[in-house]
Amino acid sequence: MKLFVVRHGQTDWNLEHRAQGSVDIPLNATGILQAEEARDKLAGMQFDICYASPLRRAKKTAEIIVGDKCPIIYNRLLVERCFGDFEGLVGETWDAITGGIDIFDLKLDYGGRSVESMSAVLKRARRFLELVKKENPDAARVLVVAHGALLRALHFNIVGYDENTDFLNPRLKNGEVMEYEI
Repeated sequence: MKLFVVRHGQTDWNLEHRAQGSVDIPLNATGILQAEEARDKLAGMQFDICYASPLRRAKKTAEIIVGDKCPIIYNRLLVERCFGDFEGLVGETWDAITGGIDIFDLKLDYGGRSVESMSAVLKRARRFLELVKKENPDAARVLVVAHGALLRALHFNIVGYDENTDFLNPRLKNGEVMEYEI
């Protein structure tokens, strides 16, 4: 099965370096252009199905990319990781936003301040992958449109990870496409 993943286009909160998480923020004008660029990049591809987060920024990105070429299924498993009390805060790095709490460290597995723990987001991404494999034939070409932290969790469920994995990399840019064979 071929899995193509796309991070949603830019939002004003991305531009402001504001932690979005599960807050439902729309695309800005640049984000719409990034979604159109992703659409153009994938223009020659045929997809059997598209799964997207129901949050507006991912939903709109998926709609722009797919048009009427295949069905889109909005799935809550693809919603961005909840960053709890840190959502809405501004900082150039996660360290600056969280005051030094490494919310991406699997050994720490921080779940305080209403943050979805790293193990929980990895488990949710794994459940999504299992669903995709169950619902689609082995030869399917699947498009997934979602969010940075969730897509990294999906990535590590595909390539493997351990307690020392750097869950901040790879960092997909807004509108960036990655391809996997699962």
